[in-house]
Amino acid sequence: MKIAQRDLLYTYHSRMNQPALHVAFGETFQVDTELCTGSWLKSIDDRYSREKARGPNPAVVIAVEGARPGESLAVDILAIEVDTLGYTGFDGADNFLARQILDQDWGLTTKTVAIRDGLIHWSDRLKLPIKPMIGTLGTAPAQEVISNAKGGRHGGNMDVNEVTIGSTIYLPVDVPDALLHVGDVHAIQGDGEINQGGGIECRSRVTLKVRRAERPAGMRWIRAENEDYIMAIACDRSLEESFHAASAEVLDWMTEAYGFSQQAAYLLMGQLLEARCTQFVNPTRSYICKMPKKYLIP
Repeated sequence: MKIAQRDLLYTYHSRMNQPALHVAFGETFQVDTELCTGSWLKSIDDRYSREKARGPNPAVVIAVEGARPGESLAVDILAIEVDTLGYTGFDGADNFLARQILDQDWGLTTKTVAIRDGLIHWSDRLKLPIKPMIGTLGTAPAQEVISNAKGGRHGGNMDVNEVTIGSTIYLPVDVPDALLHVGDVHAIQGDGEINQGGGIECRSRVTLKVRRAERPAGMRWIRAENEDYIMAIACDRSLEESFHAASAEVLDWMTEAYGFSQQAAYLLMGQLLEARCTQFVNPTRSYICKMPKKYLIP
């Protein structure tokens, strides 16, 4: 199986980035991702510092041969193997909860943890089960150069827990060969990324497969699905804009693929829609909206 190694990395999404690997549609391949702040974490005794940090979210780029602008790229996430070390933390001076709500400046506060046997070793007494997910997954925009700190219509730094094993993520193809960017894996992440550190940041090896998909006429934001849900992800400037954009994307999917009228879809969404903010520390806010497949009966 082909493996894209982490020796060629980019901290922005761009059509000019050089791919580390070329793959074909239907091919299974692996990507070795880098830590969101660079390669400084070597042992359990290492601690994050601003001087060590490199980033944001360095990504490996994959060229999907034959992908054409105007299509969608269906990315199947088959496996995520996390490294044996991870870290989390926040800068108290910039943390909204600490500074604005509690009127505290806790300074730079970080934690390095061991990861083994499917568990995050938070302390001698507390172990957290891993729930790995890919924080940054996107395609190259047609013209812009977009920082990996941001999410957008191209995907990018979405930081959504459902971008994980068993999900298919639908991304727009806006340049030849798509140029899929992959990075910023978390061993676990709470909703909102409340402490800025993004859950447990770690290196990883992810196993993916890419497929060609027709881009629906109404597709404006990122779509995803798993066995149980259809999902939409929007990363706009505010929580309100992101929520409304993601919910509109779900409505369009229901009308296009499941035969609902707009009014019928909207009424059913009012009873069953699941929605939440997954992060609000990046320059763009990420919202996911989900509808259970078993009820998509017009």
